[in-house]
Amino acid sequence: MKERLFFIVLLSIAIGVHGQQLKTIRKSNGAFYEEYLALASDTSIKEGRYLKRYRDYVIEQGAFKNNQKYGRWAYFSLDGVFEFEYDYNTHKVIKISTRQTPEEYMETPILFHGSPIIPYLYMVRNIYYPTEAKNKNISGKVVLAININKKGEVTSLYLKEKLHPLLDKEVMKVAKTMPAHWQWIPATYHGQNISGEYLIDIEFELTEGRLR
Repeated sequence: MKERLFFIVLLSIAIGVHGQQLKTIRKSNGAFYEEYLALASDTSIKEGRYLKRYRDYVIEQGAFKNNQKYGRWAYFSLDGVFEFEYDYNTHKVIKISTRQTPEEYMETPILFHGSPIIPYLYMVRNIYYPTEAKNKNISGKVVLAININKKGEVTSLYLKEKLHPLLDKEVMKVAKTMPAHWQWIPATYHGQNISGEYLIDIEFELTEGRLR
C-alpha cells in the first residue's frame, strides 16, 4: 500500500511541473540575443527550446529541462559556422567540425561548453592595447594556453606564444579574470578523457589600434 501511494504522489508532482504554462523570454545584451522558454510562474527556470545569437548569427541552439541543458546542443562560431554538437544526456561529443584539428595524441580536442566565440570575445573585449606599445609600434600575435585536466577543470594559464612584455602582461591579466563558472569538455583519446590545452589567438593590430 505504501509503495502504491508513493508512486501516485510522484506522478502528481510530474504532471504539476510539466503542466505549467511556459513563457517566451527574449533578452539582448549588446550584440548578444537570447530567446528561450521558461516557466511562466518563475521565468528564472528555463524549460524548453533555447537560442542564442551573436549579431545576426546563431551561436548556440538546444533545449533545457528543469533549468539544465538537455539532449543535443549545436554550437557555432563567428558567421554561424558549425563547430560541434554535444549530447548532454550521454555527455559525449556527437559531431565535430573539420575545422577543429586535435593534436596527434587526441581523438577530440578540448572544447568550451558553449560557442567558442564566448571565451575569445571575453578576452578581446577586456584587453587594453597599452598606449606605450602603440607608441613603440608593437603589434602581432599572443597565444593564450588554458590547461584543462581530464575532469574539465582549468589547472593553469600560460602564454604559448609571447610578443612583448607590455602585451603579454595585459593578456595574462585578463585571462586570470575569466569566469570561474565556465565549463570545459576535456580532450579524449581511445575513448578516455585526457588533459590538454585550449588555445586562444589574440592579434594586436597597430594599423587600426584594435584587437582581433
